Amino acid sequence: MNLPKRIWCSIAALIFMWLPLNAAALPAVNKNASEQQAVLSDADKAQLKLFTDRVKQYQKMERALPADKLSPTKDVKQLEQQRQALRDALQQARPNAKQGDLFTPEVAAVFRKLLRATMTGAEGRKIRLSLNHAEPVSPQDLQVNHVYPNADGQPLQSVPPSLLRNLPVLPKGLDYRISGHTLSLRDTDANMVVDYVRDAIP
Repeated sequence: MNLPKRIWCSIAALIFMWLPLNAAALPAVNKNASEQQAVLSDADKAQLKLFTDRVKQYQKMERALPADKLSPTKDVKQLEQQRQALRDALQQARPNAKQGDLFTPEVAAVFRKLLRATMTGAEGRKIRLSLNHAEPVSPQDLQVNHVYPNADGQPLQSVPPSLLRNLPVLPKGLDYRISGHTLSLRDTDANMVVDYVRDAIP
């Protein structure tokens, strides 16, 4: 259909005027629409704040240790020696460390709520498939203040970003690991278990 140019311009102008006025009539597009969000109470949020504060205290304590100054190296043996020295220093600095120091029962309950919401959402099946290919670390081998079990030295698989999205962000030097249904907090420089929560993944 060969319409004059001025008519096409008028039609285009009407379309652009119509879109903003009728945006409410269009389906809402939300990149997080497929995610199921956990409903947190003020008490839940307060517990997450306490967890974050404890993480910062742990990191401050570690940074004060001389052994925390790791030298950049590509030598695997030298790197492991540095990590061992840092683990020894951390064990001496917190000799009475135990499960639940950072993941208190109250904090653990909030983490389970957050993870349950994610795992029962649209991404749940995809996350489980990814976790099935994770490194074969047995939850029974996890011990607070001891090396993160990785006897064969294989690279550790990253936790799916969709699983981490609702969890408190950790500072550099710490990460979350998944072993079966257990969520652990790992010191990446020392490759050491800081704390863990059993039955975190439903």
